[in-house]
Amino acid sequence: MRRSLLAAAVCAGLVVALPVAAQAADLPAPTSTAPIAGDPSGSGRPVLTGIRTGRHDEYDRTVFDFTGGTPGWRVAYAPLVEQGRGNTIPVAGAATLLVVFDSAGPPAVDLATVHEVNLPTLRQIKSGGYFEGRASFGLGVRDRAGFRVLVLHGPDRIAVDVAHQPAQAFTAEPFSHTGDASGTVVRAVRAGSHPGYDRIVFDLAGTAWPTLEVGYLGSGPTIRVRLTGTGRAAGVPPAIAFGRPALRSVAFDPAGAATADITTADITTAYARGFRVMLLDGPARVVVDVAS
Repeated sequence: MRRSLLAAAVCAGLVVALPVAAQAADLPAPTSTAPIAGDPSGSGRPVLTGIRTGRHDEYDRTVFDFTGGTPGWRVAYAPLVEQGRGNTIPVAGAATLLVVFDSAGPPAVDLATVHEVNLPTLRQIKSGGYFEGRASFGLGVRDRAGFRVLVLHGPDRIAVDVAHQPAQAFTAEPFSHTGDASGTVVRAVRAGSHPGYDRIVFDLAGTAWPTLEVGYLGSGPTIRVRLTGTGRAAGVPPAIAFGRPALRSVAFDPAGAATADITTADITTAYARGFRVMLLDGPARVVVDVAS
């Protein structure tokens, strides 16, 4: 009876959360965030018949079920846009993993359905529609973590795995990056807590990153972020209190914030622990994670 109900749900195009116990042996967590693409299998126009999701020990999986083979596909971190129109479609999460299928038949699922998924990384699935053989989906994720794609047969399906944690390790070693931004400014600062770490995000106005230096000041609990090549941090308060497990506050140095090409921010942490830095785009932002 359980198998019949599951099959009926898949045929109806529903997202079905697979029990952890039903999953096959886990693979290691994926680590790459680079775009990836693959060719179609078969000579016809495969039809999407269902979408399933499941949690594994180190990653979340989304399975796209097809009949008639598998289409060509591309997966990358990018905004979801409406097929045939180009309008950006917002997707819940800190980042959107864009999945595009080419040379496919009209999907046998309801593309208007928004799938809310409560998994460690995967939050939401939205469709960008179908137009002239192309269908797209946005996977809203809580973090820009590593992903991989598996093309499987018997039955035909394409699985997209997203890791529970970014692959980059925490360290106490200073971080540096040489950028080319000249007129970028810090337009907003925000923070959040994740399993195992707190995150602070510096949103930048522009598409390029500045030269960046991040490191602890001596042996104390203060991480200094120095951005060179940016404009003044307009609109950012002198200090913001967060009160999170590892992340307590951030304060912009008055001298640095008033300098035309340098912005300095001091992050106060609960104690000196490892951190990692990520430079993300769409829009441009600097992320500092502090281990909790």
